[in-house]
Amino acid sequence: MTATDTKRLRRFNTARTLRQSPMWAKHLTLGLGLIALWELSSLFLDPIVLPPFHSVVVAFFVLLFNGSLIAALGQSLLLLVLGLAAALVTGLVVGIIVGRVSIVERMVVPFLGALYAMPTIALIPLMLVWFGFGLGGRVVVVWLVAFFPMLVAVHAGVRDAPRDLTEVARSFGVRREITLLRTVILPSALPMILNGLRLSVGRGIVGMVIAEVYLRLGGIGGLISEYGAVFRTDYVIAAIASLPALGLLLAAGVEYLERRVRHWRR
Repeated sequence: MTATDTKRLRRFNTARTLRQSPMWAKHLTLGLGLIALWELSSLFLDPIVLPPFHSVVVAFFVLLFNGSLIAALGQSLLLLVLGLAAALVTGLVVGIIVGRVSIVERMVVPFLGALYAMPTIALIPLMLVWFGFGLGGRVVVVWLVAFFPMLVAVHAGVRDAPRDLTEVARSFGVRREITLLRTVILPSALPMILNGLRLSVGRGIVGMVIAEVYLRLGGIGGLISEYGAVFRTDYVIAAIASLPALGLLLAAGVEYLERRVRHWRR
């Protein structure tokens, strides 16, 4: 066997080992590779532009142990929960009405499409002027950002409910709209509603940070603004790093909810 054949065989074995390795090992390998690339890149860049990874880790634990990160997460979670709850309730109610009442759908859908296409961030100053700069105004901002994905998903799911199932339910004596919604329409629309919930959660986190950065009154956005103003990029990245963790936690909650309601859909 020549040296070239030996190299090819070695590359083939390496590739086969990588394909057969568990998914967590692939994720770990990719993560370590990105961290190594980050550390190497930071050697050639100003720390204000890209601080070393180890500096970000140190900053994260400083924020964690001095209580700043926990307090900021508590404030942000309160804002996010209130805004998402309002968006989910109103999106569900309005989506059902628009999806089930044809005259309302014809009247409202063009305006909803125009509002959905409008950049939400452009309305934030107006919302804060109307509803105040306290918790209420920030909740309205989160609601505004998270409302439309939920509305669009509920409207599409309710509107596209299988007509044959609806007719079968009516032939078995289901006449009340509430009963029809509970037994046929909402279970069939459940996948769309859960997709809308996932989108609303992601958009809600974005709206939460935008409101907090805009006002600088606390929360994760307040931390980002505070350390960004003094060019402490390592602390800014450490504060930002908590947002994906929050998103993963909420996504896991949505998956748990999906498993809990799966029997209802069947």
